[in-house]
Amino acid sequence: MPKNYFITGGAGFIGSNYVHRLLARGEKVTIYDNLSRGGAPRNLAWLQETFGENAFRLIVGDVRDAALLTAAGREAEVIVHLAGQVAVTTSVTHPREDFEANALGAFNVLEAARLSERRPMVIYASTNKVYGGMEDVPVVERATRWEYENLPFGCPETQPLDFHSPYGCCYSAETDILTRGGWKRLYDLVPEDEVLTYNLERKIAEYQKPTAHFAYPYKGKMYVQNNRRLKTCVTPNHKILVSWDCNHNELENPRLVEAQSLKGKPMAYLLAAEMDGGEEREYFVLPEVKAGKHKHYFPSRTIPMDDWLRFLGWYIAEGHCYESQKTGNCTVTLTTYYRTDEALTVMRAVGLSPVVDKHHVTATSRQLYEYVKLLGKSHDKYIPQDIKKLSRNHLGILLKSLLDGDGNQQSKNSWRYTTVSRRLADDVQEIALKCGMASSVSLDRQGFYRVNLCTTRTAQCNLGADRSEWIDYDGMTYCVEVPNSVVMVRQDGYAYFSGNSKGTGDQYVRDYFRIYGLPTVVFRQSCIYGPRQFGIEDQGWVAWMTIAAVTGRPITIYGDGKQVRDVLYIDDLLDAYDAAIARIDTAQGQVYNVGGGPENIMSIWAEFGPLLEKLLGEHIPMARGDWRPGDQKVFVADIRKAERELGWKPRIGVEEGVGRLFEWVRKNKNSFLEML
Repeated sequence: MPKNYFITGGAGFIGSNYVHRLLARGEKVTIYDNLSRGGAPRNLAWLQETFGENAFRLIVGDVRDAALLTAAGREAEVIVHLAGQVAVTTSVTHPREDFEANALGAFNVLEAARLSERRPMVIYASTNKVYGGMEDVPVVERATRWEYENLPFGCPETQPLDFHSPYGCCYSAETDILTRGGWKRLYDLVPEDEVLTYNLERKIAEYQKPTAHFAYPYKGKMYVQNNRRLKTCVTPNHKILVSWDCNHNELENPRLVEAQSLKGKPMAYLLAAEMDGGEEREYFVLPEVKAGKHKHYFPSRTIPMDDWLRFLGWYIAEGHCYESQKTGNCTVTLTTYYRTDEALTVMRAVGLSPVVDKHHVTATSRQLYEYVKLLGKSHDKYIPQDIKKLSRNHLGILLKSLLDGDGNQQSKNSWRYTTVSRRLADDVQEIALKCGMASSVSLDRQGFYRVNLCTTRTAQCNLGADRSEWIDYDGMTYCVEVPNSVVMVRQDGYAYFSGNSKGTGDQYVRDYFRIYGLPTVVFRQSCIYGPRQFGIEDQGWVAWMTIAAVTGRPITIYGDGKQVRDVLYIDDLLDAYDAAIARIDTAQGQVYNVGGGPENIMSIWAEFGPLLEKLLGEHIPMARGDWRPGDQKVFVADIRKAERELGWKPRIGVEEGVGRLFEWVRKNKNSFLEML
């Protein structure tokens, strides 16, 4: 009996080939595609010419549109998720676009499947890029290729995930991250937490909920960048937000660059940014005090917010409270040696009737006492959470009041706040960051916490001297993934913006089986090639170079041209999809490497170039470029698990497959020339 298939990205290279196969054997097919790829209209025309205009249902939609996706896939029995941004270079230069197309798109597909009454199978096309650069795996250089030294069958599914493109996992265990509730260690995060991120497009800081949490054991080198205003401790492949140029307020042309590429280089880092959001409140409500033994009832009362913040900052810095055990009188006191008139004004503004006793300005108020006593004594004072939620304008008033009390100006644009409370130091740093000021916390030998604040939001490192180093590390590393791809972290008290980890789609698909029992399968695909592939330089390199050779387009080889990939012909990939669906009881919840394996490998130019020249019958000129971010010297998939559990293995060798692709390109040369 025919099944109802729902193919996201069904007008693309893999999708159109699979739709062709499904229609040829009588299956019901819905194509869901935004038609953003150049070859999509041609692939649709090919399908319609072959099977008729009404042979399949076409929905022009984006996987980011959750409502449309859910409605469109309601009747599906099998969902094959092929839509997404697939170019590694795009994931580096446009991380937000990469996240939305891939991670959010995968989440929407899974939610559509979970909400469907049909409980469809979900086949997810992941990538071998989740294994990252595999820098810890030794490779050896041969005459025409790089090879793994100790992996004769290739990279297995048990290889630790790295999410090299664009971000690796990541920070040392001692790293903090700023949440709505304040600073936390990464390992203390809970699913409900929102963390401070940086929007590269809008150039503002904003809170976002992580879409994934990562924790991995790591033994090796960590990159430490030292500066009087900055310190990092990250894995070598972690992406750090840097630029070559900056001004006092922001980085100019910021980029996410691997730590291992930064060693010793003069770079600028971002320590703070304009803050988005925050609550504007006209009044503060002083809570009521209920009547009790020998106590009167005090109803809640409102105080102008700015007046309250001036008082609160002064009290936290220079105040204390006291309840007489003998009389029951409650007093609140501000200490001052030279600002008596100002203290009187501040206390009167919040409704008190203060009196002066030498260097103390004191007022009697049980209602105020009951509130401020909760703020702790010297060593455990803090700023209430509801106050830290306020807007930058409000927090600026509070910060000024704090600095007027326990702060001192260090230079034209920098200040230092001093306290014996670690919690208060963290709160002051958080408020400073929300006010757009760079900030760090340190503990001196006398036991005082020093919070350094500066209106210069950038820090330039390694100017004139290399202050970076590699240190040995053996322990857990942690990170999160957020839509903005950049998070606010803190190392040894130094706060700065840096990159996050990636890999949500692959992880979500597996988790939906574990949590919801949804029959999902992940295919970590190697280089897939074949007809209907309108390759571009950043993706689909076998097809791109074949098209370029046939049409006379210039070819640029990045790196040394000996990079090795296992390649898989499209028909063999589709056989793997069919095998997983046929054996879903075995395949559900599993991850499979699907590629050519060690029997179907070639280097991208040292070996592929001569093969293309043989087919073309002439020499092919090419130019050379530098290595690109995220590029690996070797990737060969260990496909034995798929062979063992699915009864699948490639049938079409490299020369036969490339020959078929070449003939298809040659026959359609005019179409490619029209596209150029």
